[in-house]
Amino acid sequence: MIEIIKKKIRLENLMCLFIIICPILDIMSFIFRNYFNTTFSPSTVLRPLIPCICFIILFFKEKNKKQKLIITLIYVIYSIIHLVLFQKLHNGCSYGNLLNELQYIINYSFMIIDLYLFYKIIEDNNKLHKSIFISLTIYVVTLFISIFTKTSVPTYIEGIGYKGYFESGNSLCTVLDLSICLILSSIRVKEWKKVILIVLAGLYLCAFSGMRTGLLGFGLVLTIYILAKFFFGIKNNIKLGKKQIIIITIGIVLAFIFVVIFGMNSLERRKMLKQNEQMGVDSETGEQRYVTGDILNLYKQIQDGNIEESYMTKAEQKAIINLCEYAKKIKLSNVNLRAQQFIYNVFLVKEQKDFKLILFGNGYKNQTGELVMEMEIPAMLLNFGIIGFLLYFGPFLGILVYSLYKGIKFRKNIDAEYVMFFTGTTLAVALSCFSGYVYFNFSSMTMAIILNVLLLKKSKEEV
Repeated sequence: MIEIIKKKIRLENLMCLFIIICPILDIMSFIFRNYFNTTFSPSTVLRPLIPCICFIILFFKEKNKKQKLIITLIYVIYSIIHLVLFQKLHNGCSYGNLLNELQYIINYSFMIIDLYLFYKIIEDNNKLHKSIFISLTIYVVTLFISIFTKTSVPTYIEGIGYKGYFESGNSLCTVLDLSICLILSSIRVKEWKKVILIVLAGLYLCAFSGMRTGLLGFGLVLTIYILAKFFFGIKNNIKLGKKQIIIITIGIVLAFIFVVIFGMNSLERRKMLKQNEQMGVDSETGEQRYVTGDILNLYKQIQDGNIEESYMTKAEQKAIINLCEYAKKIKLSNVNLRAQQFIYNVFLVKEQKDFKLILFGNGYKNQTGELVMEMEIPAMLLNFGIIGFLLYFGPFLGILVYSLYKGIKFRKNIDAEYVMFFTGTTLAVALSCFSGYVYFNFSSMTMAIILNVLLLKKSKEEV
């Protein structure tokens, strides 16, 4: 009995369990925050538990203790310096506090730990794929249950879309997109359960999520998969049977229906935003405005000299002025908040002119509410500094560049599996840049990490 238990409680099994319980912990977190009205959830404690246990066991099991301690010390020193600088810059307009900033540091640090754990521990890819299949099944089943029972929360505050019992529609769509990438990398024609799961996940992403992340992400992943299968089939002189041709044709038709027909519902919010943009005028002058109403009001207060430095520093005030003037110059859409955030943060770094802040960051949650960056990777560079960018995103960037180099060098050896791993990894980076919260959210972070690990191992096989 003891031997059986030991076999079951292997580190690899624990990490696979970690994948499976991700949707359960997401739902638990949502319920506690929205129904019990508390900022604390048991998932906050349970989620890092398995990675911590695995890391501690590996620490004592492996011989590279000194290297681990040195690397850990580097991350700790950076974190302390970043938080000290954050607190010095913190003022009345800051959206968050020290604890909020610490949460981001902790999440990104766990991301690096998980990357190391998945690379070191996972050996059985079949077991890994089964865990991903179970996890995606839980996501899809709970989503459709919530939709059919009319208990789903809308994706947007305007009531558009469905996000089930999950906190963020954006992160949810990212998890589903990346999970589909992973399942497609190893799917076989006879695996009808996986086919049905992908169809249902695609139906939600295109017809019910209400988000471009879901609509375009699923369409892109499915298109690349079909093209890759056709390309490698022709390349390897594989003759397709009638059954395979029928299945592929059905797949193409379904993709067309989901993306073009059902996708029209997902673009409803884009139409609404366009209407809001046209209605966005300066209430005083009646002229079209090129930033949000709150930012424009802040701009006017700064121009009138009504903002004190204790509330907003001179550098921040100047960055607001630069943003508004530049937005007017290029006629920026007043509903394109991500672009406004990015432009403001670039101007802020320029106005602060502080080498320490360029290296260690000026604080992610130090910005005024609407101007906290949703674009994650640019935020890592601008708000967490060059060192923070290299520490947190550097390993992922290294894997992407290395796999691209190996893919080009050994292009004759790559297959559809490699293409899907690379597609998923690249998609995670793109979504993180243009949408956000891919690497911060534990569930989407986990799928992105798995894709990176599998891509790295696959790249090494091509040597």
